[in-house]
Amino acid sequence: MKLLLTGCCALFVVVNLSFAESSDQQTAVNAELLKELKALETKVASLEKRLERYENGDVRSEKTAAAATIKKSSDKAPVIADENTTVAAAEGIATSPGKPLFGLGYRSHAVLSIGAYGELKFGGQEAPGGWKDGFDAQRIVLLPTYQITDNIIFNAEIEFEHGGIADDADDKLTGAVELEQAYVDFLFNEHFNWRSPGVDVVPFGFINLFHEPTQFYSVNRPELDDGLIPTTWFEGSTSIYGKIINNLNYQFQINTGLEDIGQNGSLPDDGSPYEGGISGTEALGLARTPIGDFNQTKNAPGFALRLSYTPPFVPGLNGSSSVFFTPNVTPRGAYGDDGHSLGHNSVTMLDTEVRYRVPRTGFEFRGEVVDVIIGTPSNLRANNDGDPENNVGKNLWGFSLEAAYHIDLSDYVHNGWELVPFYRYTYENLQTGGFAGIDENLPTGQGQRQFHTLGMALFPTPQVVLKVDYQFALDNAPDSPRADHLLGAVGFFF
Repeated sequence: MKLLLTGCCALFVVVNLSFAESSDQQTAVNAELLKELKALETKVASLEKRLERYENGDVRSEKTAAAATIKKSSDKAPVIADENTTVAAAEGIATSPGKPLFGLGYRSHAVLSIGAYGELKFGGQEAPGGWKDGFDAQRIVLLPTYQITDNIIFNAEIEFEHGGIADDADDKLTGAVELEQAYVDFLFNEHFNWRSPGVDVVPFGFINLFHEPTQFYSVNRPELDDGLIPTTWFEGSTSIYGKIINNLNYQFQINTGLEDIGQNGSLPDDGSPYEGGISGTEALGLARTPIGDFNQTKNAPGFALRLSYTPPFVPGLNGSSSVFFTPNVTPRGAYGDDGHSLGHNSVTMLDTEVRYRVPRTGFEFRGEVVDVIIGTPSNLRANNDGDPENNVGKNLWGFSLEAAYHIDLSDYVHNGWELVPFYRYTYENLQTGGFAGIDENLPTGQGQRQFHTLGMALFPTPQVVLKVDYQFALDNAPDSPRADHLLGAVGFFF
């Protein structure tokens, strides 16, 4: 650019000199043109410096060089992305071009990126006194991503649930604020990358990783992710991830595991009973380990490995297989109601899920199976808490089957609109055989559940979804605590 401008100015000098009427005029003109040429050279040098800063990702103007960095977009994408982003592309997850996947997509030169997802629900649910109608601002989630360098990325996920947090007794807000992700990624190559110690979701199953409302068709998350997999399951953790071969990715994580206590904090000092974290009615829904203030109640870590695959010999097929293991879930100083000490107890979890979109048709099929293996049921708090109805055997398991059909509405409503009617069947058994402990074994049957969910999801764009569904919820308890519902929702993810 500098040479081009210099050449133009030199030509301009020659042309003007050729038309000069006298030597004095030539001298004056030359002096003026040299002055203009120096000014142009100075301006070119300034532009070159600004261009260099821009190419290095610094898009600040001279007036704001000391102020906050301005966000800049780019359509370029780096070669390396984290396991979740790589899997998202491989597994056919819809994302916006240049937009992060729940805070995990990287854009070259992007300094700060903030995404979001959320879901707002309304409708009616069956209750003991009859149906009740209502509304729930279920969650709004902010997804900040900061690209420190080309291969050092900070990510976070901050969730606001059910409208906020109550500060006073008369405050009607009853929600929560959770930090579900906060970590720094170090990207080395496509085969090996490191996620530094922080807060991260456990790589187990599909929905626990990709739990945005645009990734499932029902109003609520699939039933297997409501306790059997304690979605959203996040822990203090560190992990490595990358590609093994084409179409096969891995993530291996060491985390704080699970714990058999259903409260945040240590065991009661006064020796009073405490709620079990693993039970035949709540499954693992209360067993997540707290992430704050060293409140974990046991020292044993957890280990999780997830393999995701898109076999090229079956076009349209995506899936994953996951395993989790912790050698002990028993809190320090845990005891039964009779005062005896509860010993160590391991937990192993297995999951396989597949999603198949039949090529050149609208048909889609999904299936998943989950198995939780309890090492020593006699040491579970639920089997020693004086309640004979929440006992746990050797296994907690379940499966789901789902069919959907994608209808392109471009010719009827608007370009890009899609309607997806679906049906999902889910079965769970949280009270299988192999029970052991001091309690009597008198389960009511509510741990054996069936769900029939029928509905449709309307996508005006891949980033927005409108949902409605009806669910028949059944279990074997004479007075079932499970309820039918007719719900609608608005979900978004950008």
